Amino acid sequence: MAVWLRTYLRRTSVRLNTLRRVTQAVLKQGGHPSAHLSVTLVGKVRMQRLNRTYRHRNYATDVLAFPMQNASKSLPAFVGDVVICVPVALSQASRFGNTADEEILRLLIHGTLHLLGYDHETTEQEAKRMKRKERTIFQRLTPVPHLLA
Repeated sequence: MAVWLRTYLRRTSVRLNTLRRVTQAVLKQGGHPSAHLSVTLVGKVRMQRLNRTYRHRNYATDVLAFPMQNASKSLPAFVGDVVICVPVALSQASRFGNTADEEILRLLIHGTLHLLGYDHETTEQEAKRMKRKERTIFQRLTPVPHLLA
């Protein structure tokens, strides 16, 4: 499995090798250890632009997932892209009772599950299924390694 990482952050340092290992663990826990994906870390301006362009919502959201193909088909080797807005993650971490590292991991899991075919926006049953999987993966990866330097 390959994980491509890109960061557009100027004020926050990220331990990219740790993030790569954690992403590989998320894929393994998600049942697709051989899948490939990219993770991009961005600020609010870039995230707002992406959210406006692709979801027609004019605000910076916490995470976006861009799957390579329809989830009903078999998964390709490269499943897609996860984009995490670190400033939004940092601001909402305390609101949810998480550390910054826990919140980034939570968003990474959420975005990755979207790439693997989970979608909490389709039905309530699917939302519950996705939430259970998120909790299971998060619990298996705790204690959360330090992702931010």
